[in-house]
Amino acid sequence: MATDNSQVLKIERVFAELLEELEKQPVSKQKAMEMQHLFLHTMEKTYRVSKATTMHDDDAKGNEEIALDMAKLLRQNKSFSVKNLPDKAINWAAGLAYSGVGLLFITVGFLAIVTPTSAEFEIATIFYFNDHDGFTVLDAFSLVIIFIGIFFFIKAFVAQDKRE
Repeated sequence: MATDNSQVLKIERVFAELLEELEKQPVSKQKAMEMQHLFLHTMEKTYRVSKATTMHDDDAKGNEEIALDMAKLLRQNKSFSVKNLPDKAINWAAGLAYSGVGLLFITVGFLAIVTPTSAEFEIATIFYFNDHDGFTVLDAFSLVIIFIGIFFFIKAFVAQDKRE
């Protein structure tokens, strides 16, 4: 019995090390499926564990639990694969583009407000501060541009969080 117990402890230790390594260095989905198939084939061949056993046996319940646990383990360890790379790159590029466009709009809006322009370009004064200065249609248009820029800048980071 001592030999069997030490054998079981050794197998459990090796299995725990395998799981630890899989968490550190995930494998591709294809490789994980191959490993699952090999594991289930070994369990079936060595211990007569299979999905085909009847549900009337206690062993069948254990077999089903093992298969479900293995499936759960494989689902939890989502690995970084080449298939996911284009989606992640597109999401990252879209976030970068949104933030860049947002900063550009904000800068253009502030420059349109601060830069002196001719009276024809300002169109009309909506509200006068004094005889020579006031809030113009160009200022209102510039504020709209600034708000659009803020929207794009915020959208870049909110959309990034949703996609991850």
